[in-house]
Amino acid sequence: MNLSLSERADNYAREFPNYPSVIYQKGWLYGIWMIGNNFRSKKKYYGEYPPSYLKRLKALFPDCKKVLHLFSGVVEKGTWLEEVTFDINSNLNPDVVGDAHNLSEYFDPGTFDLVVADPPYSQEDAFHYGTPMVNRNKVVREVVKVLKPRGFLCWLDQVLPMYRKRELVLVGTIGIVRSTNHRFRVLSIFQKSN
Repeated sequence: MNLSLSERADNYAREFPNYPSVIYQKGWLYGIWMIGNNFRSKKKYYGEYPPSYLKRLKALFPDCKKVLHLFSGVVEKGTWLEEVTFDINSNLNPDVVGDAHNLSEYFDPGTFDLVVADPPYSQEDAFHYGTPMVNRNKVVREVVKVLKPRGFLCWLDQVLPMYRKRELVLVGTIGIVRSTNHRFRVLSIFQKSN
C-alpha cells in the first residue's frame, strides 16, 4: 500500500470523472457519494452493498491486494486480487463462517490490506439479517489485529465506532446517499498505525 491519501483522491477522480470528487485536504479525505438504486439488479439481499460502492472503494484503494468483506452478506468477488467474505450467517455461503467479535481467532495477525465492514445498523437490521447486533467497539479492536500495519478499515454505518487513537487514525469520511426513503450512511476510513 504505497499510495498517499492525496494520490487516492486523485485516482478516484480519474476513475469517476463524472461524479463529485473525493477531496483531500490537510491530511483528510472527505466527500459525498450519491449512489442511487439499481432497479435492474437481480440481487435481493437485504442490506447488500449499495450499487457501485465496491467499484468506488477500489478507486480509493487500488493498491490493496488482500481484502476482507466483514458482515459481507452476498458479495460478487473480483474487485481486488484476493477477497475473503466473512459472515456469521452460513446460509449466505461466506468463505469463512464466524463471529466477528472473535475475528482474530480466524485469521493471522496482519493478514489484510483492507477490511470493508458493513455491519447491521440497528436491532431491526440485525433481525432482517438473522444475526445478533454487533458490539462495534469490540469488532473494531478485532479488525486492528488482522490488519497489516498502515492497512485500512472502511466502516459503513450510521454510527462512528469507537476506536483507540493509538491503533487507528480516522483519515476520512464520505457521506453515502442512495435515494429517497433510504437512510444516510457514513463511510468512515481508518488507517492502522505502524
